[in-house]
Amino acid sequence: MILAASLSAATPCAGQDSNALATAGTAAIEAGRFGEALEAFTKAAEVRPDDANLCFGAGVAAFMLGRDDVAQSRFESALALNPDFLSASVWLADLHYQAGRLAEAIATYETALRRAPENRGLQQKIDDWRKQQELLSRFHEARSEHFTAVFEVAADEPLARKATERLETAYWRIGKTLGVYPSKRITVVLYTREQFTDVTGLTAWSAAAYDGLIRLPLAEALEQTDELDRVLSHELVHAVVTMLGGRTVPAWVSEGLATVLEPAGSQDAEAALTRADVRPLLSALPRGFVGLSRHDAEIAYATSARAVRRLIEQRGVDTVVALLEDLGRGAPFDRAFQQRTAMRYEDFATLVARE
Repeated sequence: MILAASLSAATPCAGQDSNALATAGTAAIEAGRFGEALEAFTKAAEVRPDDANLCFGAGVAAFMLGRDDVAQSRFESALALNPDFLSASVWLADLHYQAGRLAEAIATYETALRRAPENRGLQQKIDDWRKQQELLSRFHEARSEHFTAVFEVAADEPLARKATERLETAYWRIGKTLGVYPSKRITVVLYTREQFTDVTGLTAWSAAAYDGLIRLPLAEALEQTDELDRVLSHELVHAVVTMLGGRTVPAWVSEGLATVLEPAGSQDAEAALTRADVRPLLSALPRGFVGLSRHDAEIAYATSARAVRRLIEQRGVDTVVALLEDLGRGAPFDRAFQQRTAMRYEDFATLVARE
């Protein structure tokens, strides 16, 4: 892992307490305990403020918790202390990209490339992002109260405004259900299918994507209002989940909640389980589903929706929100799940598998 390799280079002359904190922070990162990691690295950095590795460790933990302002500050501090710190450049550029700051992401990589001109991966990423930047430079935008839609062809402005109108409807419906609302303006980028595939690299079955921006193949999703509502609602829930829980939320929770909160609910999605010979365990669905076949993805979404719907029926939607907030504060998932539901995660997963 990049983090462990970077921290292993920390200066050995520092005090034992800060070394112990750095070791604990690294172990917490490796175990996915990002709240503990952030606390350990922050304390260690107070003792050794000139150690770039400790700033970087705190940045990684903050990034995973969704505390992007803290993460950006820590990565920038690491680079100020050590301009050759490639890992800090990579993470900072990715943070900028996910926030929609494409120019800043490219500039970060360009600075890194000047210090490591032999790095072909940096150059490839710069080339890819410059293509995206050139594409977006031709785009127009339509704004509503909480959303901005960007689109390439001026004639598509009515479709873009339709998208923002449907998102505003979803904003209030989903916010009322969860009791929380996105705190920042969200951008939705409307692409052709070819552009969408080039930018996201996702498979043909993907209807949309959220990576800090909502990315949508325009023609397909806008053909029918019901389908547009479904897709936009689904991706908006991902934005809310990230806002509450950071980047540590298991995929089955995020995808399941997004499916359950689609306007028509999850009944159609869950119907795929009746056609499944084998159903995946929740423990096999911690990450995204993008590498799955269409059939396997349908089963994964259905399993996730069934699990989240069951959780809401048993403990209420407020419990799900509280669980996400616990994850955003750095609590390990298994521990937070048991504390919020009074049920071991393993027992709940077994219950869902038996249905």
